Amino acid sequence: MRRTVWMMAALSLSACLMKDVDRDPKAPIALPAAYQSGEGDAIDPGRWWISFADVELERLVDEALKNNLQLAQAWSRLEQVEAIANGAGAGLSPRVDAQLSAGRSKSPPITTNFGGQTQTFDGTESNSFGASVPVSYEVDVWGRVRAGIYAAEQDTVAVRADVEAAAVTVAANVTERWFDVLEQRALRKLIARQIEVNQLNLELTMLRFDEGDAGLSDIYQQRQQIQLLQAQLTNVRAQELIAEKQLALLLGRAPAKLVSSESDLLPAPPPLPQTGIPATMLERRPDLRSAKARVVAADYRVAQAIAARLPSVSLTGSVGFSSPSLSQFFESVVWNQVGSVAGTIWDGGRLQAEIDRSDAVLDERVAAYGQALLTALVEVESSLVLEKQARARIDIIGLQVRTARATLEAARRRFGGGVGSYLATLTALRSMQQAEQSLLGAKRQLLSARVQVYRALGSRWTSELERPKQPDDEPNNGGDEETT
Repeated sequence: MRRTVWMMAALSLSACLMKDVDRDPKAPIALPAAYQSGEGDAIDPGRWWISFADVELERLVDEALKNNLQLAQAWSRLEQVEAIANGAGAGLSPRVDAQLSAGRSKSPPITTNFGGQTQTFDGTESNSFGASVPVSYEVDVWGRVRAGIYAAEQDTVAVRADVEAAAVTVAANVTERWFDVLEQRALRKLIARQIEVNQLNLELTMLRFDEGDAGLSDIYQQRQQIQLLQAQLTNVRAQELIAEKQLALLLGRAPAKLVSSESDLLPAPPPLPQTGIPATMLERRPDLRSAKARVVAADYRVAQAIAARLPSVSLTGSVGFSSPSLSQFFESVVWNQVGSVAGTIWDGGRLQAEIDRSDAVLDERVAAYGQALLTALVEVESSLVLEKQARARIDIIGLQVRTARATLEAARRRFGGGVGSYLATLTALRSMQQAEQSLLGAKRQLLSARVQVYRALGSRWTSELERPKQPDDEPNNGGDEETT
């Protein structure tokens, strides 16, 4: 029996699948030879947030990668799929059970008619003891089990890539929220300085009013400008607090102050990363690797559905002991061995329908892979365009700030010389302060565009991710023993 099991197992391992499956399918769309907006060789940016050269940002991202709860859910989904893949692999091994039995029985009385005399004999009592090891095994002649195993392996690859894609999103969101906090703090400082300038102008206007060189309306307009800035300052402070709370959420914490009070300046963006060619995205971006793995998994399931139509070959048997008494138990060996072939003659088209469904799923996965590739191309091109436009906008607004300052100085000189109205001076001041705020916003948009460039190009840093150890996973070294 053991020889037969090993022979059938060898037959299963040497059998071929009922469909050729390409484990490295080509992209379903033609990739361009180069990006329209990118240049340079393909250089992996790695853990790109380090390029902003801020220790606090590095700490926040690292903490989020360990404690983010959405990422923890993704890791748990990976464990589920790995368990399913392990279960699928069990189909290539025999199933071995164990059975033990013990019983006592009594037969009913027997009544006979002998020589005209009716006689009744008492029933007999007997014991039975048994032990057996049943073994069952399905020979994977057509590769149905192995196709399911390979499909489950590709599911694991896809979900692992989903974990990495979630990690990319977490790192980008933490960086964005950190930039938000810094932007609001920088804007708060800028508005506070603008309020001081307006307060000084108000004092000067009141002096000019006492001297008869300014009107009451000039004072009211200057006060109104101060009040507008004060109202804006309140909103900026609220946005700063909201950004910090969102940052805490990404770190898996309750709302708390996470950014140092000394951090109030936006960092300068590092040099633009070299993009290389679009084909590098296929390995850099985990969402593309996930879509590709799902295509391969669906292809294997087509092979599995085809094999399900063919007859199944199975082997069952058992070996053990059976005896009416324990004293002779190990002297009575019993065994049996059965081989069988079973197949479906007619099922109303159910098995063919499953093949058709699996083919349709494969077509869907191929289309999804193509859509993911197109989306990735658009994201790279769009992020590079946004980066370029953000830099151009900074240059233009910088000119506006310089022009507004010159206009303000000219208006002040005219008003101080008794030529022109104070309204022109106030208007020039408002324009300059609005331009200063716009310049800060443009710098923030450039940083956001840079984050999108890093996300779109992708990186292999996620392949080094490991699931963070939970408190229950830590070894107990006796440190929690009760002391007296």
